[in-house]
Amino acid sequence: MKSEKNKIDRESYSIVAAASATGEEWNRALSCLRKYAENSLAYLSLEPDKQWLLADSPEGLVSFARSGHTIVVCGDPVCADEDFLAMLQVLRSFASSERCHLVFLMTEEQHIPEYKAEGFGCFKSGEEATFDAQTWSMRGGKCAKARSSWHTAVHYGLTVKEYRPQQEPDEKIERQFHEITDAWLGEKHTARLQFAVGSLMLEKPCDKRYFYAVDQDGVVQGINVLNPYLGGKGWIVDIMRRREGCPHGVMELLFHDIMETLKKEGVEQASLGVAPFFNTEEENHPLLIEKAEHYIYENMNYIYGFKPLYNAKEKFNPIWKSVYVVCYPKHISFWMEEAAFAVLDSQGFSDYVRAYLDMRHAQKEKKREEREEKREEKEES
Repeated sequence: MKSEKNKIDRESYSIVAAASATGEEWNRALSCLRKYAENSLAYLSLEPDKQWLLADSPEGLVSFARSGHTIVVCGDPVCADEDFLAMLQVLRSFASSERCHLVFLMTEEQHIPEYKAEGFGCFKSGEEATFDAQTWSMRGGKCAKARSSWHTAVHYGLTVKEYRPQQEPDEKIERQFHEITDAWLGEKHTARLQFAVGSLMLEKPCDKRYFYAVDQDGVVQGINVLNPYLGGKGWIVDIMRRREGCPHGVMELLFHDIMETLKKEGVEQASLGVAPFFNTEEENHPLLIEKAEHYIYENMNYIYGFKPLYNAKEKFNPIWKSVYVVCYPKHISFWMEEAAFAVLDSQGFSDYVRAYLDMRHAQKEKKREEREEKREEKEES
């Protein structure tokens, strides 16, 4: 990493592990998020897998994880708009002192000109499903499937409630939240994802909101966990999970009722998060990394359900907004990409390798079975 013209005084910021932050440090981070969070992923800064760069002047927060010689940043720096370039300089000075490269995951399009002006590389990495909370409706043809599923859930007698763990803790409800989460994780081909996906964090005062769908017997059938951004004028549905064997339409019911609640509260924007690698090859001149992302989106759904995730968001008729990977130096290397994947998986990059080998084995086994079936059909004929 090239040297800075003006080195930033190390005393102007501190590096803190979120998992071991003091009460004062936690409150400082939370204060920054409440004042400046624009990126819908900003509140993931509070997850225990993050480290913080807490700056005094300018006031700001950068959440990151380190893998090898790469610092991987979650979203964009959290600070006042007028301090954005200054925060980039602080972060770049820190990375230089650590002899590390920088990779930002899921940055917003509005800051791309500033990143480019500072010599960062920018690559499209997917699109985020966003909604105007005041105008969205499940009416109309584009939401027909979602609306049909919602009616089914209502027919089953499911209702949506909000759980407030800090005001009215309920051990029975929380136990069911964990049951659903554990079963959901058990169905995945990779280990638990992290960094760009949150956890329940029921024990921490961190502004999350918890909505759940419950049947007439009091059994929780699905949960949605929301994180705020835009000073509470925006909310992202960070976690969407349902009980195995639950009635059809649980997620549609939850989303519909949540949006109705947000509308009444005057919330401006909502998000269902990012569809990774979606539409990356639609750029005017797609770069090699964007073509590789498109290939992953089309062919690696055994490892991670990229297409099903997109379809789950698209049925609600969102407004799609581009998100980007940003890096410094501007030409991303294999090791920088490996670092990004490594921090996203709780078992590191090797877990993706294992899942890929499992996928190849499953494909070969399927072809073998198809050949065997054709052979038996030929013998019978």
